Amino acid sequence: MATQIILASASPRRKELLERLGFTVKVIPSNIDEVRLDSESAENFVKRLARSKCLTVVDRLQQTMYPSETEAGARRYPAAAVPGAVTSVRGGETRWVIGADTVVVLGERILGKPKDTAEASEMLHRLSGSVHRVITGFCIHDLKKDKEGVQAVSTEVKFKRLLPSEIEKYIAVGESMDKAGAYAVQGVGAYLIDSIVGSYTNVVGLPLCQTVEMMEEMGAHDILPY
Repeated sequence: MATQIILASASPRRKELLERLGFTVKVIPSNIDEVRLDSESAENFVKRLARSKCLTVVDRLQQTMYPSETEAGARRYPAAAVPGAVTSVRGGETRWVIGADTVVVLGERILGKPKDTAEASEMLHRLSGSVHRVITGFCIHDLKKDKEGVQAVSTEVKFKRLLPSEIEKYIAVGESMDKAGAYAVQGVGAYLIDSIVGSYTNVVGLPLCQTVEMMEEMGAHDILPY
């Protein structure tokens, strides 16, 4: 089956979420620098990163499909060579590119992916017994119309109060190291969660309701799962 969505993210969780809806997904990681700007809000941070991821991959695709028409785009969003060929959008195949970024926010502090187990332990101690926000920014680009939409979705998550021994055992499971906030709501980490207010899939990494709604508004009727 032809690729319906290009996912500008290496996250296996985002890919799995989209495939559960029936989409055929090809992953092309963007490999951009994920550095927060001074005084940048969490919402603006994830929206900027999601858009940057998406448009970086868009430029790679356009250079592969018809390079003579993408010099302006390449100047705006320089990118390395695309890893593998993608069917031309002119042939009615690849049209949609999605980029996303997720952060955990506790108070005013953004918790990204821990660099080691000590930082993972520190994050989980901070989250214990408290309410935090999970914010995902996502960008959808229509290669056919050269237009995109960007949105950020926030979900409130309350942790149960964790014993030091629970944190130690959870870190030993191995889920913490590639997750914002050092936990996986879709894995063993589900038992850490007392309650969720908002989108569950947003906490996993991509708010499916809002993503599909935006795709519908942008005209992706031929590949939607309903």
